[in-house]
Amino acid sequence: MRFKTKHVKLYLPATLLGFLIVKLILSSMPLYINMPMLPVSVLDSRPALAEDADYPVPSQQSLDPGKIGEGLEILERKRAEIEMERQQLEKEREQLTVLKQEIETRLIRLSEIQESVQAKLDERETTRNKKIKHLIKIYTTMAPKKAAALIEKLDMEVIMELFSTMKGEYVGQILPHVSAEKAAKISERLAKRN
Repeated sequence: MRFKTKHVKLYLPATLLGFLIVKLILSSMPLYINMPMLPVSVLDSRPALAEDADYPVPSQQSLDPGKIGEGLEILERKRAEIEMERQQLEKEREQLTVLKQEIETRLIRLSEIQESVQAKLDERETTRNKKIKHLIKIYTTMAPKKAAALIEKLDMEVIMELFSTMKGEYVGQILPHVSAEKAAKISERLAKRN
């Protein structure tokens, strides 16, 4: 029998590669047999938890009933403290709600008072404007000399209201009949006002 070299060329490298892989696997088996695949059992999660925790996790051998009882007492005290704090916060929240409602009520009341005061001020201003307009009518229909005699006796604020609202031609007719000292003060105040 003759072998064809053509087929041997193809199978020889594949066979050698297979033997090489098997040899590598068999030679490394003792390493894996002596050392476990994972350093920690997959089902035991205590070491992983202990790394993340603030407090070390006790091993199964160190857990005794006395320590468990103490731990439960501590946990119960903490729970009671938290419950007391929660109740205190709830009371404070209720107090804040009551205070908020009182403040809102007072703000509404203050707003009503402010509107009332503003309405009265507006009414007073309207009444004053009507009186000033009425006085202007009276002084503009009078003779300038008689109007000047009356203006001499008026308060400076009233004179300012009258003259600042009155047409300039009427002011010009009345002012020459007012005393020089009073006319100067009126002119000065009118200049500052405008």
